[in-house]
Amino acid sequence: MQIKCTQCGADVTVQQDETFIECPFCASALFLDKRKVVFHYLIHSNFKPNEAEGNLKRWMSGNHTVKDLDKKAQIVKSEFYYFPVWYFKTKDGSGDKIYLQPAASTSVSEIKKLQIPAGALKFYDKNVHNDHEIVKPDVLYDSAQSWLQGSGVNLDTVSEAALVHIPFYQFHYNFGGQSYTALVEASSGQVYSNIYPAKSEAPFRILFGLSIAAFVITSVICYVLGFVLNDSMEEALLTAEFFKIFAYGLVSVPLIVMAYFIAKKV
Repeated sequence: MQIKCTQCGADVTVQQDETFIECPFCASALFLDKRKVVFHYLIHSNFKPNEAEGNLKRWMSGNHTVKDLDKKAQIVKSEFYYFPVWYFKTKDGSGDKIYLQPAASTSVSEIKKLQIPAGALKFYDKNVHNDHEIVKPDVLYDSAQSWLQGSGVNLDTVSEAALVHIPFYQFHYNFGGQSYTALVEASSGQVYSNIYPAKSEAPFRILFGLSIAAFVITSVICYVLGFVLNDSMEEALLTAEFFKIFAYGLVSVPLIVMAYFIAKKV
């Protein structure tokens, strides 16, 4: 079977079941999906395994995760691979836009939010990269196009379509008797995870409710004292505001202490 190179237009002979192709005339990397030919790019990894794990640990120590997750989580397995995504560039009156759709099954939907700098795209070279690290696409080009159209994109505005393999470290870790998965994008170091041990918001919500109640009660007491100590309304209000300055300060101290201990414990 012969196909047209999307770069130089030359006829390229393709063997049966061959999907990753290199044009013998211009050396462009191509991907064949049910007779649809697109460019095949790959983004190089900039992180070693220990550096990727360091990024994961820093992410674990953030404010959105439970306390000491970076210290208590047990990493049980890690693996490196190049994950395929369909890359669509559209061009209209508002400028260029990039849309990504996973080209293989994944539980991490945030992959769609990846930012791919144009300069990071390099032609795939099967002689350079290990075949076992390349995840084969199982989402067809037509399916990706249907998703794009379902997202409200006019297919006539698509100026470029390609298959891009992005480097990832996938970490499996245990915490609190449960297993979790996190991805570290090995080009930028960004961490992606849909489900993780998140910090509980309940204690902070309770403290918020207590704070509102405490300040309301304090205000009422100050106004009562103002009217008890003064005959005129104007003087009573001024006295109440004066009392509130000191009363709010006193009430804030235990609330701040409580917030500190909650932040340390949660």
